[in-house]
Amino acid sequence: MKRFVVSIWKKIYQNKMRSLVCVCLFVLVCGAFAKNKKDDHKVKIAVYYESLCPDSKKFITSQLAPVWRDFKGVIKVKLVPYGKSTHEKVNGKWEFTCHHGPDECYGNKIQSCILKDKSLADTEKMELVVCLMSQASPDKALDTCVGQPQQAALRACAGAERGAALLAQAGDKTAAVARPLSFVPTVIINEKFDQSVQDEAFKNLKSVVCRVADPKPAVC
Repeated sequence: MKRFVVSIWKKIYQNKMRSLVCVCLFVLVCGAFAKNKKDDHKVKIAVYYESLCPDSKKFITSQLAPVWRDFKGVIKVKLVPYGKSTHEKVNGKWEFTCHHGPDECYGNKIQSCILKDKSLADTEKMELVVCLMSQASPDKALDTCVGQPQQAALRACAGAERGAALLAQAGDKTAAVARPLSFVPTVIINEKFDQSVQDEAFKNLKSVVCRVADPKPAVC
């Protein structure tokens, strides 16, 4: 009789655990679906750039940064620091050749580590990238833009296999757009490249966002 009762309670417990798992999965799926539906109404801006490229610096600091601050909730930004670099595996390790030399490879890795840091909010990531892009040297820029111990963690990431792997991933994403890019930065609005939109965005990103946003935000 005792074994029978234990068996019944075991089955009840298992059924409750299955139900709990199902509820948790349902909540997660619904949350992801709601987030995706919310993002569907945002203007998607993808920027494929280089950490030491003068045009990239100009666009991110003078066009993207103010639009990001003024259009919060209206835009969704994707940053890919790679540009016209190349990469290949040699003896099991990634090797990179960057458009503006080794310092740019390091800067690209630093920013890749920032963008994939799960401990940072999107706003923090963007402000860090904007700060770094406003500096001349990627290494010295960390002293200006990032405090300790976060600075040490970023240096460790950029100097290790993780930084190399993240930059290689950025390279693969860039290659999916064009190999090589015809212009850096390449700016893609709503996941579709258009040369005329790219040209306009480089000079006046706000006008592009105001034209394609639906509904049109008050800041326009």
